[in-house]
Amino acid sequence: MHFGSTTTRPPRVLFVQYSANLSGSTISGRLIVEALREGGADVDVVFAFDGPARQQFAALGCHTELIDHGRWLRPAGRLGSARRIAHDLRAAAAFGRLLARRPADLVYVNSFVGAAAVVAARRARIPCIWHLRELFADVGGELHDPALGGRMLVRAAVRRLPNRVIAISRSIVRDVLGPQFEASVDVLPNAIPLEFFEPLPEPAECRRRLNLPARGSLIGLPGTLRPVKGVELFIEAASRMADEAEQCHFAVTGHGAAEYAQQLRAHVMRLGLQDRFHFVGVVREMPLFYGACDVVCIPSRSESFGRTVVEAMATGTPLVATSVGGIREIVQHNRTGWLVPYGDADILADALRTLLHDTERQKRYAEAGRREANLHYRADVYREAIRRRVDDLLRETGRPRLNVTVEPRETARHVAT
Repeated sequence: MHFGSTTTRPPRVLFVQYSANLSGSTISGRLIVEALREGGADVDVVFAFDGPARQQFAALGCHTELIDHGRWLRPAGRLGSARRIAHDLRAAAAFGRLLARRPADLVYVNSFVGAAAVVAARRARIPCIWHLRELFADVGGELHDPALGGRMLVRAAVRRLPNRVIAISRSIVRDVLGPQFEASVDVLPNAIPLEFFEPLPEPAECRRRLNLPARGSLIGLPGTLRPVKGVELFIEAASRMADEAEQCHFAVTGHGAAEYAQQLRAHVMRLGLQDRFHFVGVVREMPLFYGACDVVCIPSRSESFGRTVVEAMATGTPLVATSVGGIREIVQHNRTGWLVPYGDADILADALRTLLHDTERQKRYAEAGRREANLHYRADVYREAIRRRVDDLLRETGRPRLNVTVEPRETARHVAT
């Protein structure tokens, strides 16, 4: 194989993927690793803990390891914060030992919490890309400023340690670095696999495969069972619609902490919605879920991006979403979807009710959303963008380069309009 530099040795990449759970982060991580592998790179992948995604990355031909890291942005007082930072500094030493044992031409860190690997790359003078994909608690996210150093420490780390910074939305740049740095950070939105653009079975067949009610309307909430995803707000909105929409059902996908999942089920029981509210768990073929729904609801308290929004758009499913974070950068109100403020169950219920009964608006949202998703959020285009960014950094730092002439593994599907 011919590579972009004078050497025929393929570049070696250490890819740091914090979570090994099946989540949006691991979906993006797989797309990035696929891009690197398609460019001929040898890729080692490090997780903070074991989980089902580890096997998926191994199936891509990657060597995988575990290094416990990623604690520096968890909530804690000053003493706890000091301990968490010290833990991640020890993790940086572990990354350093790994790099000595398995040398790399590039360290690619796919999470805000992976600062330990960024520190290790800096110490070893290895080029590093830091891919930021989370928001902080001040805008409803799940990360917390360290009690020692606060946001100033976070900003100093992001500005000084990596060679390149990529963010999945402008909202992250504004929240972390401030709007004055928006022009200096590479914003690359997430993408979704091309399976979401494939033709779907009829809604009745989608419902049958997922064991969802065959009759009546269905409003779905895709994602995971976490407080930030607004599941409680969705349940409250469903209760507002219960009396006047007896044939309407509500479905939620995903898994979460057992205690929180039980709290949600108990809340549904208290409201008397148990016959029409369905917790379907992890869905392996998520396009089927969108195909089963008449309307999709994304009621998140905070979103650094909004992957489920793009999935709904790609499948041509009309949606109502909260106007927060990265969602505001994806959805064009009253063109590709309906935006509502977070926190008001009455407003959310009104929007869902109106869209559910307005077939003309549903069709308009579905067609415009599908065109938009096809233009901006396809996996093949995303992998090409990743390869280009990685190869540029390898070239600038004199490292072995990717085979940038490789054709994308999948061919783009263009949506008929």
